[in-house]
Amino acid sequence: MAIFLHKTFRKLKDIFWPIERSELSFFIPMALLMMCALYNFAALRAVKDSLIVSNIGAESISFLKLWLVLPVAVIFTIIYLKLSNIFSVSKVFYIVTGCFLLFFWLFAFWIYPNKDLLHPDKDLITTYTLLYPNFKWFIYIAGSWSYALMYIFSELWSVVVINLMFWQFANSIIDTNHARRFYPLFGMIGNFGLIIAGNALVYFSDLSGVPATIVNFASYNCKGAAEISLKLSIMSIVFVGVILLAIMFYINNFVLKNSSHLHPDNESSANPNEEVTSLSLKDSIKLILKSPYIGYITIVIICYGLAINILEGPWKAKIKELHPTQDQYLAFMGHFNIWMGISCVTFMVIGSNVLRLLGWLAAALFTPVTMGITGLAFFTFVVYADFFNEFIDYSRFNPLYAAVIAGALQNILSKSSKYSMFDATKEMAYIPLSLELKTKGKAAAEVLGAKIGKSLGAIIQSTMFTLMPHAGFEEISPVLMVIFIFIIGIWLFDVLKLSKAYENILKSKNT
Repeated sequence: MAIFLHKTFRKLKDIFWPIERSELSFFIPMALLMMCALYNFAALRAVKDSLIVSNIGAESISFLKLWLVLPVAVIFTIIYLKLSNIFSVSKVFYIVTGCFLLFFWLFAFWIYPNKDLLHPDKDLITTYTLLYPNFKWFIYIAGSWSYALMYIFSELWSVVVINLMFWQFANSIIDTNHARRFYPLFGMIGNFGLIIAGNALVYFSDLSGVPATIVNFASYNCKGAAEISLKLSIMSIVFVGVILLAIMFYINNFVLKNSSHLHPDNESSANPNEEVTSLSLKDSIKLILKSPYIGYITIVIICYGLAINILEGPWKAKIKELHPTQDQYLAFMGHFNIWMGISCVTFMVIGSNVLRLLGWLAAALFTPVTMGITGLAFFTFVVYADFFNEFIDYSRFNPLYAAVIAGALQNILSKSSKYSMFDATKEMAYIPLSLELKTKGKAAAEVLGAKIGKSLGAIIQSTMFTLMPHAGFEEISPVLMVIFIFIIGIWLFDVLKLSKAYENILKSKNT
């Protein structure tokens, strides 16, 4: 009986916690690092959307991603490639993350409180939109330029700090065998950051429960409870960011120097995290363009960014209809982040076992299949809303509320599968590569690939809104639905190609 119970416990442990005791000193700090990064990601997503959607409009997001976020992402990639030739992985992490936190602090304590002085006169903006209706979204963005700047930095946080620097740091010190067990669980623990962020946003949205000392400190130069709530949210982002840097310092100076059980797959030194790449920018670009393998990864990232961008626009427009004010929007996103975190933690358990038991390909296919099914369900609800309304009793059913919930469900399930299996399989695909491709190939694929994907969606949407200045997401949703189906098909095909290439690399290393 004792033997049976021991075997049963061991099997359950392998399913839910496949981490050995000797690995905890490394695993826990890395998971906490991910938790802090995801807390800021969730809080920044709510803050940037509450600023843009409530004050400008959901339609402006496509213009922001195309004309502002993408160029800044290109500039950052060039700067990052230069920095990677000068500093080690860990030092680049400190420099870049510190710059992000400095801007967020400036926005909270100087830019946002003085927005009325910094932004152009609202009557002037209205006049220009009437004179040039086809360019009204550009004019609206210019009229709220500080919100646009906050949107840019918030968008780049997830791509730069999480997708690029955290995973590059992890890939440089963890081998493939450890990654199969570690990576899904990094996400599982890290996604508690979403739950904490959601509760924090809900807490800050109702100032009655916040200590008076904190409210008084944050209320300087703020007008109304909504502005104080937003400022408190940004202050928490900076605070958690400082904790993130402290954890990174602890890992580099205490954990890695005492860890002897983790070794990367390449033939570099014992601590590749301290290595500096040597190729020039020109040679790096040539190396990236000549690698079909990096091309497959880039296409996967582009497809995800394009698909999620096409889905999120119509959903956020529906949220604004239901929650029109900035504080209402922020509170809704707080509740959304709570459920997102719960779902992500659940999916991490599923993802860990899919990856371990069914293999890389099954885990990599899970996200496009999940997104395809839930996305089609959402678009069906939006595109055929008039058909459903003919058979619905409005006194018992609110179509707007149902659309918001359907979109939230789609977002939660798609991103949960993305964080649990898409990210894990994508990062595992980098591990067998050379240091140059791990660093510079990853930089191009992650930063440019993600932004190109979202920008392609932005091109489609912004072109429609420019040619049809009076159109909204409801009018263009049928076209978006067709494009979405096409993207999912390309994504599935590319995953199959990447799977074959990944298996070939692993076989060549083992022979």
